[in-house]
Amino acid sequence: MPRWMNKILDRIGSPELDWIQVEVTSRCNAACIYCPQPFIGPKQHMPFGLFKNLLPYLGYTDLVYLQGWGEPLLNPDIFSMIRACKAKGKRVGFTTNGMLLTKETIFKLVDLETDIISVSLAGTTPATHDRIRKGTDLVKIIENVGYIQQIKAQKKARHPEVHFSYIMLASNLDELQATVGLAKGLGVEQIVGSHLTWILNEGLGPEALFNLEKEHQGFSGILEATVAAAKKENLIFAFNIPALQKQEAQCTENVCRSCVVSVNGHVGPCVFTSSTLSQENGQPLAHLFQSRLEPCYPLSFGNIAHESLTHIWEKKAYHQFRDLHDPGMTMPGNLSLLPQSCRSCYKQEG
Repeated sequence: MPRWMNKILDRIGSPELDWIQVEVTSRCNAACIYCPQPFIGPKQHMPFGLFKNLLPYLGYTDLVYLQGWGEPLLNPDIFSMIRACKAKGKRVGFTTNGMLLTKETIFKLVDLETDIISVSLAGTTPATHDRIRKGTDLVKIIENVGYIQQIKAQKKARHPEVHFSYIMLASNLDELQATVGLAKGLGVEQIVGSHLTWILNEGLGPEALFNLEKEHQGFSGILEATVAAAKKENLIFAFNIPALQKQEAQCTENVCRSCVVSVNGHVGPCVFTSSTLSQENGQPLAHLFQSRLEPCYPLSFGNIAHESLTHIWEKKAYHQFRDLHDPGMTMPGNLSLLPQSCRSCYKQEG
């Protein structure tokens, strides 16, 4: 069959998505104090054979993001996955803790024309970052980001773009603005500020900005100063204001035009409803939401191991779920109709 006909058929049979997020592994070489990854099981890589089941259904997808509850560079098939997506004309990116960005790996990623590498940060000083993101080394990470820019320059390559993903906690927010200078010096193009939205235990409660309403004015000042500093340096700083859930809340995860495929092939709306968030015995993990313990029940609309992505996306139950999150269709009071894991989620912002 001619290639042009294959492309037409791919698009006809593909859901229209802004992006698809694929969890390529649930293993990690770090142990961040806020991450549930050490408690999930079983730990595994997504086989390339399972990943390939997605390829015919990427026709209308702009970006394939290889990220879940693990470190993507641990999966030895990640280069094959990137290559396969690029062959389909897709943009590809992933978030990494930065520790495995060796020169050899960077050369491969540059040669594959990987579009985005986002590096996770939890501070701009080793004392802060290394305390929060245990098992990582800020000095080494900065060195590795420098290698990316050196190798891009050596090969006269425009990609990958390098982003910073900064976890904003009460104890490290005072270092947020300093990421602008760090990013500028390293050629980083964008900073994304994320919140602690999955709270493991009571000890982490005071770190979550959602829980600290009295301090919101001070937080806003830091965020505004960071926005101004980024604008001055011609950098993008993207973030959401931390706001407690309201009755007419809307999800910030773009669940109507994106989906997440877990490491074992289950398709759901976001990583916070992933089947990966289960214990070795299959029981769901629990998290704190507004001072109460809530189980995080997985939400799967199908599995790409034995169903097409399009078939899953078009299921009646998935349509009903998306309708509840559609700003044009959601009516006041419909929050009670959402799955339990959505009702107890800080991503539902007012």
